[in-house]
Amino acid sequence: MTNVWQIAAGEPRRYYGDLFVEHDAMFMGPGRHGRYEKAKYYQLVDDRKWSPSKIGQIRRFVEKVQPCDVVLLRCGHRAKAIGTVADEDYAWCDTFDDVFGWDLQHTRRVVWQERLKEELHEVQPKGGFFAGARQKATFSAVNDPTVRERVEPLLSRCQERPLKPLPEVPRPLKLAELGRDLFARGLPNDAVDKTLAAIERLRRLCQWYEEHGPAVRRPMSRRPTEHEVVAHMVVPFLLALGWSEQLLAVEWKQIDLAGFSETPTRESNCVLACEAKAMWHGLQNLLDQPAKYVKKRKLTGCQKVLLTDGARLYLYERADGKWGEEPVGYVNVNAIRTRHLVPPNTNAVATIVALTPAGVVRRLSKGP
Repeated sequence: MTNVWQIAAGEPRRYYGDLFVEHDAMFMGPGRHGRYEKAKYYQLVDDRKWSPSKIGQIRRFVEKVQPCDVVLLRCGHRAKAIGTVADEDYAWCDTFDDVFGWDLQHTRRVVWQERLKEELHEVQPKGGFFAGARQKATFSAVNDPTVRERVEPLLSRCQERPLKPLPEVPRPLKLAELGRDLFARGLPNDAVDKTLAAIERLRRLCQWYEEHGPAVRRPMSRRPTEHEVVAHMVVPFLLALGWSEQLLAVEWKQIDLAGFSETPTRESNCVLACEAKAMWHGLQNLLDQPAKYVKKRKLTGCQKVLLTDGARLYLYERADGKWGEEPVGYVNVNAIRTRHLVPPNTNAVATIVALTPAGVVRRLSKGP
């Protein structure tokens, strides 16, 4: 009997299923601990850093999946794509170390059957294959006979073909390299030094929150909150980039953090609106809220919106009165790159420069 698996590709605010299909792969995390080794990963369970369920899913992904197995790509209760596992071994691929902030390096190659998309839609019940499950694991075997019966007619129609190439992204910059690039883009030496120090500080803080925030060992702890993200992470970073306390207003007219070109801090001088979320919160599809505040308050001089959870910063830009659907800039403070898998065509060095007071009032063209 053919093995059938289901895998979820994120959540509504962090969905990456398109990357699965685009690159003939499926990937999952946590992958920050390196290639899967049973002793190493189950030590994480003993240390209460990850749950037995999460590590068990990685073990199945690595040890149980076989070539020609069938995979259903799930979003919510519905299967979005069907594919067959390629005849290649499990790999730990650092290309996927930053997918909307998640570390998803555990990788297998899958031949996704895009030509069966409509047929897959037709064989599903109205609510989707998995509507009966209250909570579904990220990766698990599909043993429901009803689901298997509905999928069965599609199995014989799956075709082999050459795999699409995996994407490539540059390695993260070392701080010395980042300093050189920032200086080359016009930041003075003292600003470069302050920026690098702020990034080191943010990295230490992120690591501390990772250990003492929403960890298995402290299930009731949810630090940092949105307010802490603004106070402890975003404001110090912007101060290092040259903003002054006078030009940064916290909780200003429903905006989490507003930046101004000059004093007084009134509507006509607002040039940056920041929407902050708790750390690890998905940041996709959140532009509407700050954009609505900008429109409501008639902030005609505000042409940039920053979405952030403290560790990741997405910069959006308004042109001809319309906000772009895709960010023009992105920074992951823990992995600063000149090019990213997602969002594409973003350069963290250019984004940092664009977040300086002088940079906010200029257009930031997408691209390296």
